[in-house]
Amino acid sequence: MRADGAGPHTIDSSRRKAYTSLSVGGSTGELDTFLRERSPLSFGLRFVEQMLPLPGGLAIRAGDEVVGAIGVGGAPGGDKDERCARAGIEKSRVG
Repeated sequence: MRADGAGPHTIDSSRRKAYTSLSVGGSTGELDTFLRERSPLSFGLRFVEQMLPLPGGLAIRAGDEVVGAIGVGGAPGGDKDERCARAGIEKSRVG
């Protein structure tokens, strides 16, 4: 989905964030921090096609198993993208 006024690039960046979080089984925000702290040794991961290690992607888990991922882009700041992704996961939980 794309909100009114969101740039067309947000669709692709959101998909790439979801792909990245699914690939690593975690948060793209945490991956971004990890890569910044360990650069240049892990910096090459930033250039893997389809991956986008910026905040806004979260793995979706059922117990300990990763069953999917969500990616959010377009908010004014990755921290807001990640909060929106987390809220979407929490809202969708049955319970």
